[in-house]
Amino acid sequence: MITRNLSEITKMIKGSFFTGDNVVIKGVSIDSRNLVEGSLFIPIIGTNSNGHQFIQEAIIKGAVATLWEKKEPNYPTNIPVIFVDDTTIALQQLAVSYRQQLKATFIGITGSNGKTSTKDILHSILSTGYKAQKTQENYNNEIGVPLTLLQLKEDVEMAVIEMGMGHKGDITFLGRIVQPNIGIITNIGNAHLSNLGSLKNIALEKMAIMMGIDLEGVLFYNGDSSLLVKEAERYPHKKYTFGVGEMNDIYLTSCRTSAASVVFTASQSSTQFHLPLIGEHQAVNSLVAISVAKYFNMSDKWIQQGLDNVILSSKRNEIIKIGNITIINDTYKSNPESVKAAIDTLAAFDGKSRKLFVMGDMLDMGSQDKMLHEQVGEYVKMANLDAIFGYGELTFHTIASVKKEFPPNQAIHFKEEAELIEGIIEYTKEPCTILFKASRNLQFEKLIELLEQGVTL
Repeated sequence: MITRNLSEITKMIKGSFFTGDNVVIKGVSIDSRNLVEGSLFIPIIGTNSNGHQFIQEAIIKGAVATLWEKKEPNYPTNIPVIFVDDTTIALQQLAVSYRQQLKATFIGITGSNGKTSTKDILHSILSTGYKAQKTQENYNNEIGVPLTLLQLKEDVEMAVIEMGMGHKGDITFLGRIVQPNIGIITNIGNAHLSNLGSLKNIALEKMAIMMGIDLEGVLFYNGDSSLLVKEAERYPHKKYTFGVGEMNDIYLTSCRTSAASVVFTASQSSTQFHLPLIGEHQAVNSLVAISVAKYFNMSDKWIQQGLDNVILSSKRNEIIKIGNITIINDTYKSNPESVKAAIDTLAAFDGKSRKLFVMGDMLDMGSQDKMLHEQVGEYVKMANLDAIFGYGELTFHTIASVKKEFPPNQAIHFKEEAELIEGIIEYTKEPCTILFKASRNLQFEKLIELLEQGVTL
């Protein structure tokens, strides 16, 4: 993590000055609740809170210095203070300066789906041969990315940074902070359609990662997307494609899924790779990680060792066992592409137990939300599922489109959470596998917690 004295910090944050002793800070924190002793406290002013109000808590936890916006009153006098115009901008400036001082290779990952899993897989592989670090949790926005950079160790060799997007301009902004040597675009899909309007606009926004990559940099992107292929042509950088189609530089040549793993082969290798994750989409995510690893001349042995040790971030294809019930917790985000991948994962589960899909609304779909929820219903019809329960206003359209294809009481739309819980508990009286999938705002992980408390086995 960043370790500098306040004189150095002052130079790294343009236009600031400090009062007090020239202490050395070890790391930064924006949250007084989890601050580590020796840190620089950076009080962020958000929509609902002002971090300056928590300075005393930060000092008690061990903050040795703080940034402070000049317009804010009552700055502390018992620790050194660096005054700045805007603490958020100062955080970002500090991160950019620290990133430029590090000698690591920076890998930026963006995409509509799969960027977190790809980050986890790639980091695990790179860790077999390099000192590698990655984005923790969901720190992938204008605050999280700078915090991620500032947590990197001085001797890090590979930094795998996830770059999220909600609005136009986000990737350009984050790209200028990260300045990746290598860019990865996992795919494009309907996520954030309400903000960007069309898949073409989403492709343009994802390709904006190139704005932060110099001409010596490299781009790895999903060649199955004709929109990405077209946009990539505008850049003279070295480029590599991955995907399912044989026109890609690396593609799947075989793939076999089970309830515990994926076994696959790829065009650039004779090795049969084993991945302890579920779903064919994870094999596709692994392709770009393998491609990057081979770019750095890593052997298949090292790659497989990395795949063996992959641990995904929480709420992404997480398997939970409760007696004779298996839960697939995929509740972090939801859009048509990720829902279809999750359905494929559930359908591929081995065994004779019944398969239930509990679906929540896919949000941020804009004017196409009704149609996209109906399309998911059409996809469900083709899958080998036994039941589907919907929760939320929009899943009404999904259930309506499939109801005739299921036996009575096997395709139900619930208006109340309590009724949904009762329905699931009733269904789980016999062995079953349940997939939970919904947009983050629905907080379906709480539904799983309630189920764990309510199921009698």
